[in-house]
Amino acid sequence: MASNNETIARARFLQEAAQLLAVSSPTAAAFIGRAHHKFVEDAEIEIPSKEADAYRRSICNACGNIMIPGWSCKVSNHLPGEGPTRNDNKGSKKLPQLDKSIRYTCLMCHRETVQALRHKARRKDKKSAPVLDAAPVPTSKTPAKGVDNAPKTLNASSKQRQKARKGGLQAMLDKKKSQNSASGGLDLMDFAM
Repeated sequence: MASNNETIARARFLQEAAQLLAVSSPTAAAFIGRAHHKFVEDAEIEIPSKEADAYRRSICNACGNIMIPGWSCKVSNHLPGEGPTRNDNKGSKKLPQLDKSIRYTCLMCHRETVQALRHKARRKDKKSAPVLDAAPVPTSKTPAKGVDNAPKTLNASSKQRQKARKGGLQAMLDKKKSQNSASGGLDLMDFAM
């Protein structure tokens, strides 16, 4: 049996061949796309979820047609309130609904591929948790002042970070200016009238 690298290379070749023929010969591209889909299933190649989603968007699973929006497929947004709804199990738990989905309709076989859009997790506010610096804090001999300095050190560290950022940008600008002045030759703008 073929090694894993050969199998993956063959699958990639079939996919790229189908994509190259998509515009010039859609039926040949669909045949090769379907052969790629069958080959991946038979070889039981595991595709990472990100690549699998991209694959579902690009090739129709029914006929193998290369789905190019506006050319060989139609793309539409689907909101949860649209379309037929089922109210059969009102007593059962409701699963969390996704807000949007994108529907790809193959114009060759009219099969619909629906991909749900997932929400990104919201970021927590950084102000809720204090940020600790990696640099060790020097200990002072007077413990009473250490309590009062806690808010000042947080402020001071943010100011230091801001100064470092500005310093880095300033250094980049200075470097750019020195490179421009070091060239000393004529520029295109010297010849402009």
